[in-house]
Amino acid sequence: MKTLYDKTGAAFSLDHEIDGTAYVRPMVKVFTQYGYGDDVHEEEDVEPAKYLVAVERSSLFDTPPIVALDADIKAKTNELAAIKAEAQKVIKELKADRSAAEYKLADAKRQLEQWMQTHKGMIDLGKLLDGKILYPLSVEENHYHGARNIPRIIKMDDIRGLRVEGGNFEKGNEWRAKPYLSDSYHTSFQFFDTEEERAAVILSEFEATCTKFRDKPNFAVDIYTTTNLHYGTLLEWVKTHPSLRIPEDIKAMKVANDAELVERRKATLAAELAAIEGGAA
Repeated sequence: MKTLYDKTGAAFSLDHEIDGTAYVRPMVKVFTQYGYGDDVHEEEDVEPAKYLVAVERSSLFDTPPIVALDADIKAKTNELAAIKAEAQKVIKELKADRSAAEYKLADAKRQLEQWMQTHKGMIDLGKLLDGKILYPLSVEENHYHGARNIPRIIKMDDIRGLRVEGGNFEKGNEWRAKPYLSDSYHTSFQFFDTEEERAAVILSEFEATCTKFRDKPNFAVDIYTTTNLHYGTLLEWVKTHPSLRIPEDIKAMKVANDAELVERRKATLAAELAAIEGGAA
């Protein structure tokens, strides 16, 4: 006997099939009673019904289907929704905590960087006391032409110590350390940890000076002065720091300017010669 099942889980005993139609007997419960004196016992069993039912074979299954009750589905769905809601709440709280932590970390980094800059002079002196080799450099703005003065490498013998100002606590004046050190000539400068860092600053300042030169070219090459920014200034930069090179575009501008001056001078001389010859005639 082959047992088949419909989608509700009801069982049927297959009798025979014809052209896609299954003739089956529903499985029914059978109760048998027997007794001994006043005791009555009842046994329950399942057996095929005495009648046949015609059912489409495609609607029957060889194994019992899993019957999911609506109530169970709804309960599980509600449970899953509650779990998701709780998870979203936890994730939101974790994100908020993370954002707060990142903000505090960023703020702490800013404060540390500010402190390091404010007390750079003392930090550098501490490094020197520990025997570390540092590389001094003085870089100042030129108040005449707005670019930078040529950076000057301070001699270690000229360095006197830390610059401090104020210092009367009884009057409420705090001692304040300047971020840069100064030499015996009261020139401000700062130390760099490596020679490469110092060279990079020199190059950066020279490039900024070249940009300033391009804005207002002046191709004079007279004696270097700090009041004017001209081509002679750039030559003095290169002379002071031989690793620098005047950019090719500025060199080309200088060549073109010199050529124009030569042609102008030729025209002036030709005019003067023509005037002289005309007077002689």
